[in-house]
Parts: sequence; structure tokens; C-alpha cells
Amino acid sequence: MTNDKPFGSFLMNRFGERYLPEVNQEAFSRVGSDTLFGQQFSELFAKTESLFLVAGTDSGLLVDWVVKRKRPEGSRFVFLEFPELIARLTEEAILPAELPPWVTLCPPDAWANDAETLSLKDYFYLGQVYPVQSLAVMDGQHDGYVAMYNGLETALGQYRLQVNQEIGNRVFMVKCLENLSENRTPVSVLSGRFQGRTAVLLAGGPSLPESFPWIVAHRDRIVVLAVARVADHLRQAGIEPDLFFAIDPHDVIFHQSKGILPFWQRSLLVNMYHLNPALLGQWRGRGVYMGGLLPWESARNPLVVNYPGITVGHQALGVAIDMGFERVVLAGFDLCFSREGFTHVAGSVEQSIGPYIARGDLMVETYGGWMAETRYDFLNAIPSLAALAGYAADRGCRLINPALSAARIDGVAHLPWEELAPPAGEGSARALLEASLPEESAATRVAHCQAMEEELNRMRARVVRVRDLATEGLACNDGLFGRKGKKPDFKYKRRMDAIEQTLDEELREESRLVKRWGLAALLKLSRPDRDREWSDAEIEKAGRDYYTIYRDNAVSLIRLLDAARQRVRSRLEEEKPRPDGKSLLQQWRQDKQPGRYRVFLDRRGQTIDDFPPAIRAGMLELESAFAASMTQTEHDYKHYILAQQSSPLMVRAKAAALFRTRETERLRRFGDGLEQSALPERGEYLHLIRGYLAEMERQPETAMRHYRQVTLPILLPESLQRLFTIALQGHDLLTALAVSRRLSEVSFFHVPYFAELLRLTGDGQGAVGVFEDYLKVVRKDFLTMMKLGRLYLELGQREAAARTFGRILEEDPENKAARTLLEELAVAGGEP
Repeated sequence: MTNDKPFGSFLMNRFGERYLPEVNQEAFSRVGSDTLFGQQFSELFAKTESLFLVAGTDSGLLVDWVVKRKRPEGSRFVFLEFPELIARLTEEAILPAELPPWVTLCPPDAWANDAETLSLKDYFYLGQVYPVQSLAVMDGQHDGYVAMYNGLETALGQYRLQVNQEIGNRVFMVKCLENLSENRTPVSVLSGRFQGRTAVLLAGGPSLPESFPWIVAHRDRIVVLAVARVADHLRQAGIEPDLFFAIDPHDVIFHQSKGILPFWQRSLLVNMYHLNPALLGQWRGRGVYMGGLLPWESARNPLVVNYPGITVGHQALGVAIDMGFERVVLAGFDLCFSREGFTHVAGSVEQSIGPYIARGDLMVETYGGWMAETRYDFLNAIPSLAALAGYAADRGCRLINPALSAARIDGVAHLPWEELAPPAGEGSARALLEASLPEESAATRVAHCQAMEEELNRMRARVVRVRDLATEGLACNDGLFGRKGKKPDFKYKRRMDAIEQTLDEELREESRLVKRWGLAALLKLSRPDRDREWSDAEIEKAGRDYYTIYRDNAVSLIRLLDAARQRVRSRLEEEKPRPDGKSLLQQWRQDKQPGRYRVFLDRRGQTIDDFPPAIRAGMLELESAFAASMTQTEHDYKHYILAQQSSPLMVRAKAAALFRTRETERLRRFGDGLEQSALPERGEYLHLIRGYLAEMERQPETAMRHYRQVTLPILLPESLQRLFTIALQGHDLLTALAVSRRLSEVSFFHVPYFAELLRLTGDGQGAVGVFEDYLKVVRKDFLTMMKLGRLYLELGQREAAARTFGRILEEDPENKAARTLLEELAVAGGEP
């Protein structure tokens, strides 16, 4: 097919759908878009109150599919597409005639300009922004779409960082309230306590194990800090950290970081205020918290230092700098992949599943001088790590990364482990930590919980006032427009103004909380056509919706405050001489904290046997549940990673891209990484990759042997195409013909090539039949039509040739080749 228009010619499949092979290859040749999109996007695109930014439109078919589906409540879709293709899709009438207000189509660099209109910041607060790969991105055959998605992810990562620093996230507020009883001591008690000391900060990058020999050799003279996720690796290496850091509010962190729980007697936990309660509530040791205490203004909130970066590594490093260390040695801070493509340390869930399979063009320079692949979140972490290096330098702290394979960071020095001078002996870090912490007892815990109950009661009473004012506002809105038996009266408007003034001034903080809590509902009031003049009916409805949502949000927030208050009261119950064991068991089960009973027993110096039979039985049940959770290997976090890392389409795309660009070593290492993976189809992937490698090493027989062992349907067209190419290069037309026949069965795109090969091997009439069947489906493939016309001439079927050239000219009057051949036929008397 030839076409001087951008992205080539449209083909039509048997479902009547037109698509561009230059964009989507074979995706829609034999399967309808509805089936493919349903399999790939139905679950994701059903999410409510979400913003989807989709890189690519899949020849416009994905836009049409989304528009025809029912809109998920409160959700919006933004499709990014190349301007040239938008013009073609519009010209060819493939896009819907009019897009609904909740669907936007724009060039790749234009979406950020509409961030306010899209309520992007609000969707980020809700944690409901999803960058989405179209099938064109997943397939990776068109480099432009891969670059488009990488650019989108990078820009969104930067925007997410900005939003998190400005307003946080809705889940932060929820977990903050759930953790009120545990967040008793602010991290500031450690500030400046370790002047002149050396710390090693351990993160989860592939280079982490390189640090273990040095740490073990100098353990008594250094302070070991570690992110929670590496706890199991440290246990296996015999290293007990002085401090663990954990920040993630989401449920998946428990199974990612539960390895810290056995360290409770020797390590201090430094948690972000919004750490997931399943981890924090089951921690038996001492801890300090980062960030604020309460999600509203209060004298009880500590002074907070906001460090650059949103990862646990960034926050841990910020704390370490303020602790006064003279040197902080970074280990496992790679921010790029290993040469085999692994993102995390050996033994992690990520490493066990396999290398990073998404095709990406993001590369960074390492301290070793080579370029290493990375991904957008790692790349976005580099500038903030450099900012922390500047923060450290201003405070007399030197940062060092000894790993050659780590990304080079401005302000972070490189010094190999063997050249890193051992620190001078400074005494016990644990003794200094214990001396830095305030005394903790039942009395101090009770005093803290009572203070939190007081705060919750105060805020609850004021949110009740917000609820009541919103209820009154709803009634005034009815009165203003003469509803529910009221006569229209402007006095209601004056009262509504007074209500708004009270909410904005006297109850400013409480109103802000109510709005942030119920932001998802308030987003439904946002209208893309807000600038046009509204009718009275629309104004009335907007007012009614506004106050209804305001009232309902206040009611929902009151429930959240009540749940937090009940949890605080449960913690107070834990401290009583004769606690209500039944209510405690109920609260621990409700909070999914079966190991909480151990915290309770530790503080009392008691055992399970000290309690009545019914309570004892409940504790034994919790003990069993806790033990099961600690040994569980099949869990949500693993399934989450597996879902991201198990797409055969993406593996094929990455391997094919490395083959096309002749990056032999990267392809070889990608294969090595896949060989170590737990991916079920890894054998198929390895045959494809080893076939590629054999071709690049000019071993066609070996390549063919590997390609012939590929059976996975999504890889089969590529393996057959390589077999076909090798056979042609070896002038083995019989093998090429057999492979071509098989390839035409699985790849409609290949049918014209099969027909051409039939012609070359002497089966002209067979070629005619294949060409004709193909052109019944693809009606405007002028190049194939020209080939058929010339074949008719070779076979002496001049009348059929003339009809074919005439059909081309009907659709493409400027086709010079068809016109010339038709004129030659006419001169020779060949016209019918």
C-alpha cells in the first residue's frame, strides 16, 4: 500500500471498521475493535470520578468505542493524538460527528493547557488520574506513540508531585484520622542529634546487595537507615537497621513492607502521618511520625518540613539530613534499571516477576558512564534528589552513592565501596535514639488520646453546623424559586448570601474540609460550558445540587470523624486496668489489624492466658490470622505488579524495537531477565528473542529453529514474518511460499505478499484469486489493485485489467500509473 497522506491508507475489516495499519498493524484485521477494547479497557474505563488521559486513539476507533459506552459517573476522557491524524480522522468522518462534553481530543502537548478546565488538580487529589496506553502504544510499532506516552507519564508525574505538595490526597486525610492514636511523637525530636556521624540509607534498587559487606564490616560505627520494603533483604543479610521509613497510605504496602514487624525491639519506625494503618497499627516498637498530626489547623500540629520528592527514599533522606549526619551513603538508590532490565533488588516481588517489559526510550547516565534504561517515576525522582543534595550541602552533609550502576545525580558524589573510608567510632546509635525520644507510658498515651478525642469532638460540632447551614441553604434555594409551597421571595437570596459568608469566614476551615472530603461529588457540578449564560432552571438546579452535595458531604465527614473517635476511644480502652476485651477484638478485626493484640499484651506485660476463655479464643483467632498474613505470598501487591508486567504485546513490542535498532546487548540482557522471570509465557518470549539474536549474529538456521517453536498467537505473526524474511534472503522460494501461506492465515496484512509470491512461483491464477478475495475487503488499496491489473495483463486477461485500472481511476483520478496502462490498453484495442 502506498499513500502520501500521513499514516498511510485506511483498511476496512470484515466488521466494517476502518483502521490504519501504520498505527495498529494487525490489531483489527481479524478481530473487531469492540472485542479488543472490551478485553483491554472495560474494567479500567468503568471507574467513576476518574480522569483518563489516553495516548493515541487507535485509528479513531477507541474514541468511538468510549463515546458509545455509558459514561462512568463523574469521569472524563482526554485523548491525545497527532494533529495530522486528527485532521485525517475528521476528514474521513471516522470520529463521532460531535464529541460529548466529557470527551476531549487534542494534540499531545495541548492537554496541560486545559488542566484547570479538566479539574486535573482535583482528580489528582482524589487519586483518580490514569494515564492510559492505547493499543498503538502497547504494540510499540510506531515510535511516535511510545514517545507520546512517555512524555505524558513524565508530565503527569511532575504535576502529581506538585499537587501532592500543595494539597495532598484524599486518602491522606482518611489515613491521618485513622492514625491519630499512633502518631504521638514528631520526627523533629531527632533533629540535629547525630552531628558528625555517618549514615547509610538503604533503598530497594538492584544495586542494594553491593552495600552489605561494607555495612557488616562497619556496623558498630554507622547508623543504618532503611526503607521498609527492604526489611526481608536485611534480615537475610543479618543487618538490623536503626531506623525504618514507611510512607505509603495504600493497602498494598502491608505485604510489601511487613518484613519490618519482627524488628520492633531493635529498630525505630519513622512513618509518614498517613502511613497505611495495617502496618502502623501492628508495629510493636517505638516510632516517630513525619508531617502533620491533624488534617486541620491546630496548635497541636508540629512544625513540618516539606522535603522535595514524594518517594519514601526522598523523605528518609530529608530526615537524615536534618538529623545532622556529616555523611549519608546511599545504597539501592539506582533510579534506573539493571542491565537485565530489573527495577528492584533481587528477591523483591518486582524482580521475581521479571524485567520491566514496557517499551521505553527514557535513558539516564550512570556513575559507571553507560546509559541505563529508566521509567518515568524514576526519572521524575532525579531532580528532587538533586534538590535534596543541595539541601544537604547547605547543612554540611555530604551525599555519596558508591554504585556504578546508579543514575548520576547532581550534588551526589560517587566513591566505590572499597575506597569509602570507615567512619570513626562514635558509640551506640540506638542509645542516642532512645535518649532522643520522650518517655512513653500508659499515662502519656492516655493523655495523647484524650487530646485527640477533644480535637475530634470540636471539629465534629463545627461540621454539624456546616451540615445544618447547607440544609437551610437547600430550603432557601427552593424558596427563591417558589418550590414546595413557598412563594418566590428574594429574601431567601439574602439569607443564602449570609450562609455563604458564614461558611467562608466563621467556618472557613470546616467548610474547606467538607469540600475536600466530598470533592468527587462537587466535581459533578463542573461544566465545560460554564462561560455561557445560564437559564433560571439551570441556576435553580445548580443551587439545589450544590447544597445537597454540601449537606451530604458534611454528613459523610461526620461519619468519618465518628469512626476516628471510636478508634481513639478503643485505644483508651486498651489502657484501662480492666478493658472490655470484646470491643477491642471487634475494633482490631474491623481495622484489619490482627497483630494489634500483641501491642496490647506487650504494653500490659500480659499473655493470652491472662484473659477469660472467650477473649482468649478471640486472641488466638487473631494470632492465627496474623501468622497467615505474615507468610502469605499470593497477595494484592504481587497481583498488581504481575498485571503491569505480564503483557505479551508489550514484551513483543520491546523485543522487536531492540531488534529493529540492532541493540544486541540490550536485547540479550532483556532475554536474560525474562529467563529469570516468573512470567508464564517466558519460554515463548525467549524463542522469539533468541531468534532475533541469531539473526543479528548471522545464524539463519539457528534463528529459524527458534522461530518455529513460537506458538503464542500474539507472537506468531512476528515469528512467521521473520521465517518468511530469512527464506527470501536465502532464495528458498518453496519455504517462503509455505511460510507465506501460514502467515496470510494469521496476518491479513500479509495476504497481498502471499499473492505476489504465488505469482513469482508460477501460480498466476492462484494469485488472482487471493488478490481478488483481499480486495473485496480492502477496497482502496491502490497498490495491490495495480499489481492485480498487471497480473491480468501477464495472463492475457486484458478486459479484467482494464476494469481494474478503471476502478482505480474512479477512486484516485490522479493515479498516473493506472491512467498510463489504461491508455496503452485503449491504443492496443484492449478496452471492452
